[in-house]
Amino acid sequence: MRRRGKRLLALALAGMMAASALTGCEKIEDTKAASGNTTAAKAADEGKAGEQPGAGETQKEAAGDKAGENAAGENAAGGNAASAPEEQWAVDAGLYEDESSDELYKKALDEEGGKVVIYSISSRMAKVKASFEEDYPGMTLEVYDINANDMSTKLSTEYNSGIRTADVIHSKEQTGDYMINFFNKGILHNYQPESIYKNVNQEYLKDMTPLYFETDWWFYNTGIYTETPITNWWDVTKPEWNGSFVLQNPIGTVSYMALFTTMVEHADEMAEAYKACYGEDIVLADDEPTAAHAWMKRVLENDPVIFDSNNEVIQSVGEGKESKLIGYTPSSKYRERADKGWNIESEPLKMEPVSGVAFMNFVAVVNEAPHPNGAKLLIRYLLGGEDGNGNGIKPFNTIGGWPVRPETTPAEGNIPLEDMKLWMINYDFVYKNLQDVQDYWYQFR
Repeated sequence: MRRRGKRLLALALAGMMAASALTGCEKIEDTKAASGNTTAAKAADEGKAGEQPGAGETQKEAAGDKAGENAAGENAAGGNAASAPEEQWAVDAGLYEDESSDELYKKALDEEGGKVVIYSISSRMAKVKASFEEDYPGMTLEVYDINANDMSTKLSTEYNSGIRTADVIHSKEQTGDYMINFFNKGILHNYQPESIYKNVNQEYLKDMTPLYFETDWWFYNTGIYTETPITNWWDVTKPEWNGSFVLQNPIGTVSYMALFTTMVEHADEMAEAYKACYGEDIVLADDEPTAAHAWMKRVLENDPVIFDSNNEVIQSVGEGKESKLIGYTPSSKYRERADKGWNIESEPLKMEPVSGVAFMNFVAVVNEAPHPNGAKLLIRYLLGGEDGNGNGIKPFNTIGGWPVRPETTPAEGNIPLEDMKLWMINYDFVYKNLQDVQDYWYQFR
């Protein structure tokens, strides 16, 4: 991959070694620390979370029915059903009950010593720790900040070794890995109390417990450009952008590979976007199976600047007023305008064929969590509490992040999620095809 390209293999191997060694995990002790990530797109506005159980059926009764169904056969979505003991644990832990935060607070203190542990992909969870412990005196929130690419490996290794440390997981579903290998196997459980989720779009609740959505945007420096210099994904394959656009290393960055794999699923749209950009139909080479593959190959031929982290990407674009680079990185990095004074802007509404893909940040309770009442209390807190606007959601309710509860007041200046053109991830397609797409990228790096 051109600049810093010689480092890619080493980086990929180092990433694999880091994951297997379970590095990238940092326990947050300082309640004043901070920082983080987020989004999703259009989906039907019908259906409410409170309609999930059948008519006249309580959530607990529905859970009991589900336990029986799971014991009898496979879960159609992933082929691996949660066993009856795992589902029974969820019932016994009250994951289908709708207790108030006050009730859970008392139980957490009286029955669990006031402790709850979360593994999170966002350093902004440190802010939640501070406010949670202040809002609930006597509670202790242990936060482990874990790299998104390492989270599932750490969780799986611990769980299969009989280690039960985490109560709650906060991560991001990008490939179908969590849905197929964790939720469908009963390692992770949803907790969707009606009082919190009754107005949330039913489409978001099918597989996981959503917290907020995020996407990635193309950013530019406002000291150089008065408006976005690109409006089409194919623009970065033009000669004038040779060596002048920045990506995070896609080898080892799941979100990029999920995006590229989704491009392959929407290859016809990529072909139409090529024609809109160049004024003629795309002619594919023998080693370009689709327009999406052609985009990947031609991007690599145009000498992208590759960095190891999204922090480096946004810094290279926005620090100072003289950077001509543009970079693709999480939309939540828009907060660096205020936090660090960087000169960044993005105009995702102008991008063709879409601005990106929608990633769901979710929360889940770990099977056999040591502190289930604390876990439920924390999830309610993260969703903004009873009215959706409590302190727990505030660190994530920023420009470039979209909380799922309609009760939550949107961040000032944020683009409404439904206004953006986004591809929703087909988890089954990505799960089955991501490795082939990664191999293709690696071939031309």
